[in-house]
Amino acid sequence: MTDRFESILDESISALQAGVPIEDILAEVPDYAAELRPLLYAATLVANPNPELIPDERKAVLRAEYLQQAADLTPITPTYREKLKAVTRIIKRRTSRQAVVSDLVTITVTVILTLAMVAVILNFMAADSIPGDFLYGIKRSSENIQLIFTLSEERQQALIDEFNNRRIDEIDKLIEENRAAVVEFRGTLEARGEDLWIVEGYNISLPPDVDLEGDPQEGNRVEVIGLLRKNNLIVADSIKKID
Repeated sequence: MTDRFESILDESISALQAGVPIEDILAEVPDYAAELRPLLYAATLVANPNPELIPDERKAVLRAEYLQQAADLTPITPTYREKLKAVTRIIKRRTSRQAVVSDLVTITVTVILTLAMVAVILNFMAADSIPGDFLYGIKRSSENIQLIFTLSEERQQALIDEFNNRRIDEIDKLIEENRAAVVEFRGTLEARGEDLWIVEGYNISLPPDVDLEGDPQEGNRVEVIGLLRKNNLIVADSIKKID
């Protein structure tokens, strides 16, 4: 066999293994179709001993033809220069602009999908976290992202209310577990003393350096940030009146 035919045979078998129909392969090289047809059928037979629509006697003939022509192939022992040329051609193909762009696209898509999957898993794991937990920052970041990408003011306000309900639930869990942590929530200022307020049923202690904004009065909605102590008292860091 000539080197040209051997190359075409090799490419044809590769295409056959990739699922390309035999007739489509032969249509690409009509000058070699007569020689390739029995070899490709034989290659199919080797890969699948029981292909459909091929009589048993034809299978034996094709197998014999394929094995005989394969035996007639001249062993090739490439020289060092030929090996070097082959490696050079591979490198050129892999470093072409199209190949580099394709690799970059593949890597980028893979990284994005991986990060998205990790984010989904971490967000799921952080759903029940409370202040002081390792994953609590991920939970809050996820909420902030939802607010950023919510364009409807009505839906955004609904999310703010939903997230505030989570903050209150978190405070209740902290109290139940007797844990101290920095908390943040919104609620109604129910009572206002000199240094002790009650907001949404929680006792809020006002130290001398507390940051008050908006001069909140009883009945106003306020946002409280402070330290929840183990005695269930919240020492306020800031209290802001909100609309």
